[in-house]
Amino acid sequence: MFKKMTLRKKTALLLTLCVVLIGIGVWAFIYKNERREVIEENRETLSRYLDAFAAAGERDGLKGIRDIQSLWGKIYPKGRLTVINAIGEVVFDSKSDPNEMDNHYKRPEIIKAFEDGSGSELRYSKTQSEWQNYMAKRVIIPGTPGQGMVIRLSYPLEELNSLALSMAKPFLYSLEIMLFFVLLGSYLMLHFVTKPLDLLSESAQTIAAGGTARFPITNDPQIQNLSNALNSMSDSLKLSVREAQERKEELSLLVGALPVGVILIDEARKIRYMNSAASKICGRAGNEPARGLSIEVILPSNEMCSMLDEGDGRRMISLSRSGGSKIEMSTLTLTRGRMIVLEDLTDKIKLDEARREFFIDAGHEFQTPLTVIRTGLELLKSGDSLTDIEDIKAVDSMIRQQERISGLVEDLLLLVKLDVDPQGNKIEEVDLKEIVRDIISDVKELPASRKIEIKAILPEDDITIRTVYGDLRRALFNLVENGVKYVSSSRETAGRVEITVKEDDHHIYILVDDNGPGVTEEDRDIIFERFRRGDSHRARSRSSAGGYGLGLSISRKISEREGGSLELCRSSLGGASFIMTLPKAEPISNGEIY
Repeated sequence: MFKKMTLRKKTALLLTLCVVLIGIGVWAFIYKNERREVIEENRETLSRYLDAFAAAGERDGLKGIRDIQSLWGKIYPKGRLTVINAIGEVVFDSKSDPNEMDNHYKRPEIIKAFEDGSGSELRYSKTQSEWQNYMAKRVIIPGTPGQGMVIRLSYPLEELNSLALSMAKPFLYSLEIMLFFVLLGSYLMLHFVTKPLDLLSESAQTIAAGGTARFPITNDPQIQNLSNALNSMSDSLKLSVREAQERKEELSLLVGALPVGVILIDEARKIRYMNSAASKICGRAGNEPARGLSIEVILPSNEMCSMLDEGDGRRMISLSRSGGSKIEMSTLTLTRGRMIVLEDLTDKIKLDEARREFFIDAGHEFQTPLTVIRTGLELLKSGDSLTDIEDIKAVDSMIRQQERISGLVEDLLLLVKLDVDPQGNKIEEVDLKEIVRDIISDVKELPASRKIEIKAILPEDDITIRTVYGDLRRALFNLVENGVKYVSSSRETAGRVEITVKEDDHHIYILVDDNGPGVTEEDRDIIFERFRRGDSHRARSRSSAGGYGLGLSISRKISEREGGSLELCRSSLGGASFIMTLPKAEPISNGEIY
């Protein structure tokens, strides 16, 4: 209940409680002092009468004590006189029959009287059922043996109770008046103090509800500082909300304009956002609302829905509608739900297929006339019709150009084959060291390698790898031939090309280094692209040899197909260094190797 009270009521209640506790403390202090004074005054009175009884007893014995008691009993009818002998027996008592009373030797005041001559005690009497103030004194009464007797006077302290009651009534009356003024003062003070806070609270509620308000400025410096801070915070919050809204609108426009479909869902798989591209892919009208719907209702394929039960990933999904659409679906877990990205790759896949078919058809169409041209040139050269040296050189030049065009067609067909069949279909175990030696032998037959030292640095142990023999040989041959061409075009003498094979526990590394002109940073980004060469820095101006920028692209494609990579860096020889990394095959339990 206290927790549900307002701050004003809590403060008033605490102030009232403090006043009550202070009043009780003051009353207890006054009562304690008054009580002590009453007890002391009563003891002084009893002490005077006790001296009189002692004198009468020493003079006249028990008879003298009885005579004074008759007079004292009339003055203090509630008082009591008791005479106890040395063994604790009651000899005389003004209120009870001594023969029926208990032995009093263990009474504290009696013990003190026998030991010290006098004693006093304030205690609760069980026989009288009230508080009694006891005073005792040892006297020698004529005719009594030994230590004499003890005369004890007692008087009930009813005045203490009457004192408490007499003090309680005016105190309660005063306390009621005090509480009234405390409550009234607390209300006025709290109303004055909390009124600015109420105004601040109203302004805060208005702002929280989406309205516009300013926190009031009062004369109180602390409230002024609080209001200024809240106004500044409100302005910053409005600015942040406005900026967040603008960013949200910009992001919505940006995502809405993307060519890919984007869907955001919450933890319950309810749609939070869906752009027009996603609506189109899912077969929904652009103006048909989707927010709040279950994602299973929107997605056009059960396979797409099953991906939501898996981890983040990407998958190509075929849809049977519209002649078979190809949709690439990606999922990404967010803080609040997941994001689904849908991309329609149907046209792209058809375009790639058309491109591959074109290259294959064009390649075969080119090879037929090229073969006819080569055959005609070979016949022309072997016949007797050519006798002039210039004519023979012209025919040789045409044959070389035919070879270059034929090589270009073969490279294009190989790239298409790698795209269509990236895993290869003729995997076998080959000796990598033997491939390197064969490549060096073939490259040395090239005219451009006559003045170049071609060297192989191979490990002593055999290195066997499972791959497509012809493709790997082609990839390495392109790298070595590339180094020979650019070294020969930039140096007259002392050209060097080195092929180094290394291995560790998991990979095989093939390095092809040369001391040619190297490759600049800007050319490193394009040198592996198709039909692109770094000719500006690896010049071939002094040699007619060269390709069309497909060799390095083919080599990288083959290395990536094998699960490896092909990178370019600066060689220790001063030129370029191509590093091909291939993973080692791991055998499985049935003896097969992946």
